[in-house]
Amino acid sequence: MKASEILKPLGVFVVVIAVVLAGTALLGVLGGSGSAGPADGEEIEGQSPGQFAPENVLATSAPEDGEISLDSGGESKRVLVDSDHSNRYSQSDLAPLVEALARAGHEVDFTPSAAGDDGGFGESSYNATLRQYDAVLIVQPTASFSDAEIAGLSAYADGGGRIAVLAEPPQLSVGSGLSAQISEVRFGAQDLVGEFGLRMGTEGLYNIEDGGNDNNYESIIASPDGSSALTEGVSNVTFDSAGYVVSTGDGAQVRMRALSGTRTLERRQAGQYPVAAQNDNMVLVADTSFLKSSELYDLDNEQFAGNLLEFLVSGDKDDDVPQGSGTPGGSGQSP
Repeated sequence: MKASEILKPLGVFVVVIAVVLAGTALLGVLGGSGSAGPADGEEIEGQSPGQFAPENVLATSAPEDGEISLDSGGESKRVLVDSDHSNRYSQSDLAPLVEALARAGHEVDFTPSAAGDDGGFGESSYNATLRQYDAVLIVQPTASFSDAEIAGLSAYADGGGRIAVLAEPPQLSVGSGLSAQISEVRFGAQDLVGEFGLRMGTEGLYNIEDGGNDNNYESIIASPDGSSALTEGVSNVTFDSAGYVVSTGDGAQVRMRALSGTRTLERRQAGQYPVAAQNDNMVLVADTSFLKSSELYDLDNEQFAGNLLEFLVSGDKDDDVPQGSGTPGGSGQSP
């Protein structure tokens, strides 16, 4: 092969490489003549509004620790927590409340979870059990209270015992297993709270307005209705599974209402719905979620929980109240 036949293709290749390198260098010079592009996250013309800038779109976690404040200067009291009416809570949910009561010198007992439909805090002598305690906390019972239990608790409150009932609106529950069935879970103490001129509403609540919820349309915000010991130091609380309270008689007073713009989940009716009410020695709160560790330290939930505990331990119950055995299924007032 002649030398010219080898050098001719090689020369073409060299020229092509030279053109490519020259073009690359020229682009570098032209690019360097202007200002450098903005670093990631810096504002540039035409960028989305500031709320979408990287530093503003990162979610901030709500605090999940703290300590419930409770006055420890009073008399030591005994508090009974009902777990005998198919109550939908775990003891771990109530751990912060139990610890706060213990720090203040009070005693907390959970009733035995006894099987059967007759209820009764695990004892045949219902009223005798109540006589041992200064306050009763009832969290989302889904089984009903017997006539004897209602009579005993009514006499208990009349005699100075304190009762706090925490409830939730009707909810769907899915069973386990391959043949899982969907059922509706309802608040089971309507007859009990009815003795105090109150009842739970039939729907949950939601609020989609700015400032009316806590980052979730079903996490409504409520504020005090007037001043009371139950709402002292409270501006706003957040309820994740709120229902509403209905007054059915005289004597009951609304303590907290949902903010304006709150609506019922099914009928979509707007209103400032009552979510907590009190009738003398009995309080009904239409939510239980504010006790959970993930919610307890949001807004003023911690203060409200502390006030609720203060309510429970600030009563003055007579030692012989309620009288009689109050055996489930009986009259509740036998000698």
